[in-house]
Amino acid sequence: MKLKKILLLVFFTNILLNASTIFTLSGVKKVYLVVEISGKTIPKSYKSMIMESLQTMTDDLNIDIKGYDPRSLAVLVNETPINGSTMVNIQLLIGEEVKRLDNHEKTFALTYQDMGHFVLKDGNDPEDAFEDTFDTMLLKFSEQYLEENKKISKVVINEENFASEMHYETNYDEAVKKSKKLQKNIMLVLVSNFCPWCRKFEQRVLLKNEINEIVQKNYIPLILNKEKDPFPKEFDTGFTPIIHFIDHQTQKSYKNVIGYNNKDEFTYILRSDNVAK
Repeated sequence: MKLKKILLLVFFTNILLNASTIFTLSGVKKVYLVVEISGKTIPKSYKSMIMESLQTMTDDLNIDIKGYDPRSLAVLVNETPINGSTMVNIQLLIGEEVKRLDNHEKTFALTYQDMGHFVLKDGNDPEDAFEDTFDTMLLKFSEQYLEENKKISKVVINEENFASEMHYETNYDEAVKKSKKLQKNIMLVLVSNFCPWCRKFEQRVLLKNEINEIVQKNYIPLILNKEKDPFPKEFDTGFTPIIHFIDHQTQKSYKNVIGYNNKDEFTYILRSDNVAK
């Protein structure tokens, strides 16, 4: 009996540590989003950031989140004190009603579970560690979802294939030639290696259809990595991401936007540019 209990404990521990290997995301087409934060380390204001990330991911995966649904996709955040530091725990869950096999009785169960955590010393800012951990969990969820729903999924756009899939130029001189020929200004997006805000700007803003429609209609979009791609150094301010709007006649930047802007903010920036009105 004791051996049986030990084996069961090992089994359920393995379940918790390797959730994606036993839970399936096949056929998950609609969810209700829930975010809960407990403890003092992670500000309650993070709820809006978490919700925005969930909305972006579900939109990319074509998962409906409109209205209420008995199936919930939840993010639960709590903390555990450890020797003067704090362990922040993040859970990404799907909970829904299921039927028992033997008597068909309805019961609530977790049908997906993943956990991430990081240790934070007292007084340190949790933002970077939280976002890195959470983004890794969302990526893991997305990859499993796409693998299990191949027939209904679309192409995954990442750092490697962003330019080709979104029809961005990747050569400055070629973009200038095209700009002169079509008499359209250039929208230059400068990124760099190991820049999480660059990746977020690509995924959460530039990938959006309404943004891309404005960009493609009014500009020659160009994306360059400042650490490996050649371009006039006058456009390098030391910050990434940075977006330059470059006049097609003078090849001078007449407006630049430094840092991450969310979809609504960047839409306003685009529409405030005379050429995009």
